[in-house]
Amino acid sequence: MRRIILFFSLIMFIGCSSTMTRYGYSPQRLPINADTKCNIPIKRNFSYEKNEVEILGSIKAGDSGFSVKCGEAYVLNQFQREACALGADLVNIINESRFDLLSTCYRAKAEFLRFKDREKVRNLASDPIYIR
Repeated sequence: MRRIILFFSLIMFIGCSSTMTRYGYSPQRLPINADTKCNIPIKRNFSYEKNEVEILGSIKAGDSGFSVKCGEAYVLNQFQREACALGADLVNIINESRFDLLSTCYRAKAEFLRFKDREKVRNLASDPIYIR
C-alpha cells in the first residue's frame, strides 16, 4: 500500500504541466512572475527576412506523459510570458499539434523574435486563431 501511495505521489509531482525545452536561453536568468500578464502577439509561420529580426531563442512544449496543465491557453501564456521576459516582439509558432489520440496536450514549438526596425512592431497583432 505504501508503494502505491508513493507511486501516485511521484506521478502528481512529475506530471503536472507540459515539458518546456528551451533553446538559446536559460529560464533561470529570466524575471518570470507567475502573475505576469503579457500580450506579446502570436503568429503562426510568420515569414520574415533574417536581417530584419533577431531570434532571441526558441521553446518547445511537449507532453510529459502525465500532464494536466498542458492545454493550449496554458502553453501560449507560458510562451508569451517568456517572450516578455526576453524582450521579444513576437512569438512565432513554427510547429503545433492540438490534442489527438496520442496526447491530450497542446504541443508546439515557437521562436521569439525582436524586430530591428521598431516601426514594424507598432502594427503587429496576433493571428485570429490565437486571440483569446
